[in-house]
Parts: sequence; C-alpha cells; structure tokens
Amino acid sequence: MRTKTRSPQEERYMVPVVRSTFRILEELSESGTLRLSEISHRTGLAKSTVFRVLRSLDSLGYVLRDPEQREYALSPNLAELARPVAWSEPLRRISLPSMLELRQKFGETVNLGEIKLDRVIYLEVLPSEHTLHLNERRGDWVYAHTSALGKAILAFSVPELVSTIISHRSLPALTPNTITDPKRFQEELERVRQQGYATDMQETNMLACCVAAPILDKHGMAIAAISISGPAVRFDPNSRAVQKALVRATQRISRQFGWEPAPLRRTRSRGNASAPAA
Repeated sequence: MRTKTRSPQEERYMVPVVRSTFRILEELSESGTLRLSEISHRTGLAKSTVFRVLRSLDSLGYVLRDPEQREYALSPNLAELARPVAWSEPLRRISLPSMLELRQKFGETVNLGEIKLDRVIYLEVLPSEHTLHLNERRGDWVYAHTSALGKAILAFSVPELVSTIISHRSLPALTPNTITDPKRFQEELERVRQQGYATDMQETNMLACCVAAPILDKHGMAIAAISISGPAVRFDPNSRAVQKALVRATQRISRQFGWEPAPLRRTRSRGNASAPAA
C-alpha cells in the first residue's frame, strides 16, 4: 500500500472516509479482485466501513461487484477520471480545422465530445449560422446512449465500459425513440462498428437529429467523436454526402493520434468495412 509521511497539520484536516475510500481503491488497484473480508484484512478497516464504501462506489459506477463470487474490482470508469485534463486541448486544437470545414460545407452545428461515465461532454461546439439551430454549448452534456456522439464512442470502446453503463446507469428514455433495451443497444453499437458512424434519430430530443463518427487512437479505440446536428425538419443524418464527409474528417484527425486504417481485404463480401468509403 502507498504511504506518505504527513505533518500533524495535514493529519488534522484528513477526512476519515476519504482516507478509507482511497485505501480500498489502492488495494483493488494492486490486487485486481478482492472479497470484502480480504479488503478489510488488508486495509485494517472494519467490515462495516468497507461495505459502505464499496456499496457507494458500486452505485457511482467506480467499482464492479460480482454477486456470485462476492468479489469487487475497479470499474473502467475510474480510468476515465484519471485522463489528464490537458488532453482535451490538443484534441480540440487538432479537430477544429476539420470541424470548421464541415460547418461551412453543410451549414449545421458541428460538435466535439468525449465520454465521462455515462455522459458525453461537449469539448467544442460550432453553432450553425441558421436562425433555427441547436443550443448546445461547451461544457454541456448529454446521455451517451441517446446521442450519436456517445454511440460512436462506445462502439469503439472496451466492452466493460458499455456493460458498466448498462448495468449501473441504465438506459433512461428521453423520447419515444430512445433505445432503452440493453440487447437492442448492443445491436445498435454493432451496427455502428460495421458502418463507422452513428445516428441520433430524435432519440435525445424530438426536435433534433444527429450523425457522429469516432476519433480513434493507434489501437483503434475511440478517444472522442465529432457530430453534425440540426433540426429534424431540416437536417437528414442519413445523407450519404454528410456521412462520407464526416468519416473522412474523423479519419484524418485519427491519423494524427496514430490510427491507421486496416488493409483492405480482397473479397466479394460487402458490409465488412468499418467505415464508409471516403
């Protein structure tokens, strides 16, 4: 366990439950999976204290609990908290030229977002110049399962992150079109993986539609996504021109983060591509 020598003044302001929480997290980080009794023994904390802390972390989505084995493990969501804040600025700077091109080409709002727990946070928003446009702003958020941004990122994320959102956060309905069934949502993510982009067909807001594509790292994992969104009465997310331009833009950005497209295989089969042809 990590230890640090603290001055009497530092000890004076130490909050006991915070200390206990991080001692538990440190043990789980070092050991992988542990039972409640094992955590209590290793930390020297009372079982009642360990139980309350673990249940709180489980409810918040930072710890995973296996009810059959009665074991606990750290959730992938914890790693998301550890991502440096400084990461957002290079991502935003690199993405901005492509986002400006997309807005100029299609005249609709262009968004850049990343996943935080079960939500997508807007890192940048370039609003449409139309009088009628959506009102997202930097720092706003939307549920990942309802949004094209969220689906585009989750489709290219570790399966554990998707499982955590489904099991710990559920899939609340925001409109009659929201996908709330876990099986259907998994099928939706598989479709996104196959075609390389995601759509929001009035699933977040009955007045709006959206299409998004992921920004990938060198491992092919999503670090963010870019979307084009507009009023449902004007914007068609199923436009092939919009989809192809968006995928080309996100692939161009992804290359700057080390991503390389998989070599094309010689086959007559259609539908195996991970993204529309650019």
